[in-house]
Amino acid sequence: MAQEHSVFTWDPVGARWIHERGPEMTTPPVPPDVHAIQTYFFDQDGKEWIATVLAPRGRELAAQWQGAYKIPDRVAPPTAGSGKKSSPAPLFAIVLVLLIVGGGAAAVVAGTQSTPNASAAPTTVPGSTTNPSAPVAVSADPTATAVDSTPAPTQRPGGTPVPTPVRTPVPTAPPVQGTSIAFADGSVVTYSGPSRVNIGERFAVTFTVRNANNTPGTGTLLVSFGNASTGGSKTSSGTLNGSGQLVMNMAGYSLPGNYPFVVNYKGQQGQVAIVRVG
Repeated sequence: MAQEHSVFTWDPVGARWIHERGPEMTTPPVPPDVHAIQTYFFDQDGKEWIATVLAPRGRELAAQWQGAYKIPDRVAPPTAGSGKKSSPAPLFAIVLVLLIVGGGAAAVVAGTQSTPNASAAPTTVPGSTTNPSAPVAVSADPTATAVDSTPAPTQRPGGTPVPTPVRTPVPTAPPVQGTSIAFADGSVVTYSGPSRVNIGERFAVTFTVRNANNTPGTGTLLVSFGNASTGGSKTSSGTLNGSGQLVMNMAGYSLPGNYPFVVNYKGQQGQVAIVRVG
């Protein structure tokens, strides 16, 4: 009996992987597009993670977070290998000349209609899968429409000016969220703040905690800023508010360097972000 694949779905709202089915194993790497709901399964033969259609939990997330669901941005597939295939164009030209000489124009038309190249190209990109149950993603760019060669009239019959249509501005994309860390109990801590500040500059940061059941975090969050390589760390703590958030104002450092943020939530500790000073 074939072993069932391990399947994980990326939750862009919680910024974490959700185990769908199959044996427990290390989660896949963070996907290229962290703002799209997507499902991956582990191929035992190729030892790699492969994107697939949304699993049941992924479809539930798509229905719950309609504002966050979209088709994930993918890196363009590599071009074909170095082996080059001979082009059928010369052979096709020879056949065409023979048809013209032997049978006239009627034979040419018949030969052209029977050529396999006359079939319509598929509209679906190879490697992509259409999921009819998932909501349709809306592109941020307006779709181009064909323009008639005849210029639009500027006046209605009788001399009345045609009103100029008002263009609706394209909505801007939401700001990119900060980095996150997921703990063993399923809770996720997300950092929102700058990735670089000037020397001596004060700045504000926000930490958002979500429990494994997607409820706001509660209790105390311990935050450490800096380490031994930056001349030591500054540690402080605060109580999470009703939304599971803690806002902190950080003092500016006088020495340049990379200063890590390390958080401790209910005994679980890990690095959530790095801020460059200088």
